[in-house]
Amino acid sequence: MLRRDLSGATPHGASHRRTVILAAGAAVILAGGAAAGLAAAHSGARPGSLARTHLIASACGGPAGAAYVSDAGWDGFSAIDTATCKVIQTYNVGDRPVPGDPGDQNYDSTNEGVAIHGSTLYFADAGNSTVAVINTKKLNPKNYNPAEKLINVGLFPQSLAVTPNGKQVWSADTGPQTSPASPSRVSVISTASDKVVAKLPLSGTPTAVAFSPSGSTAYVATSQGLWVYSTHTRQVLKVIRGLGEPRSVAVSPDGRTVYVTATDAGAVAVINAATSTVARTIKVGELPWQVVVSADSKTVYVANPDSNSVSVIDAATNKVIDTIKTGKQPTSIDFNGRQGYVTDEGSGTVEILNFPH
Repeated sequence: MLRRDLSGATPHGASHRRTVILAAGAAVILAGGAAAGLAAAHSGARPGSLARTHLIASACGGPAGAAYVSDAGWDGFSAIDTATCKVIQTYNVGDRPVPGDPGDQNYDSTNEGVAIHGSTLYFADAGNSTVAVINTKKLNPKNYNPAEKLINVGLFPQSLAVTPNGKQVWSADTGPQTSPASPSRVSVISTASDKVVAKLPLSGTPTAVAFSPSGSTAYVATSQGLWVYSTHTRQVLKVIRGLGEPRSVAVSPDGRTVYVTATDAGAVAVINAATSTVARTIKVGELPWQVVVSADSKTVYVANPDSNSVSVIDAATNKVIDTIKTGKQPTSIDFNGRQGYVTDEGSGTVEILNFPH
């Protein structure tokens, strides 16, 4: 998940102007710059698609760019113009034609992850155990089936991360989750060849991946703790246990701190990156799902689906300084300038939160 240009903490009790977009949001990723492939009219959308979405509130005015939201319940994502907050098209990914009916598609029900580097979008197609590679510059709003390349990975990929230099994509392959011996792993993809170049077995189900700013270290959150890897050797450097079924991991842009959601404990673990030890635990809302860090490393945001809230943490004091009420079951966050996108999976919405200066 990318974090872009969000700086400064929000004063406790400050109001957050909110725009709500109706969408089946599961995960969101933002791309800065011009919204490539989003400018044309969205005629030709899939019948009943999210391109029919309308705004609940008219205020938007975000920075130019695009937000890509994976849509829970089928293999696809919605492209949103962040300058207008309009859903331009909902794209289908990876689904094969239904046998005997080439005009129809088999829309598998999944829970997908998305990642982006430059103009290349990576989509974890969990239903087909593949990762789709899509050039966002070539997205055509009149065609909801984009050109794509599918890479076979492990079973049920549900989270992706790209190394800072864009040379590797790590896919958290959750496996069927039927027993401790489930075939979960991390698949390492070379972006030069679009092929899996390494398979890293794990004894715990992987849920998220993040990299240090230099890209030399990878952090993989699993059901058994946080696995710390050397991206050069792909060897495990350390396993940090006792984190309470972590679901998400984020590294501060200054590289000093790693944040992990201790989900079943309702807390965030603050880890010293230099020593790979837990320095502090911060209580947040119920079932904290995803954690992200502002671009200046000063503020941490945590989505709490069972509390219908986002916790705002001051990184200097490691204290919660604000709690933002959201829609039902917020699970994913990303930022573009001072505008934050939050997916409320329980209500099928994307909320756009405008943080005060």
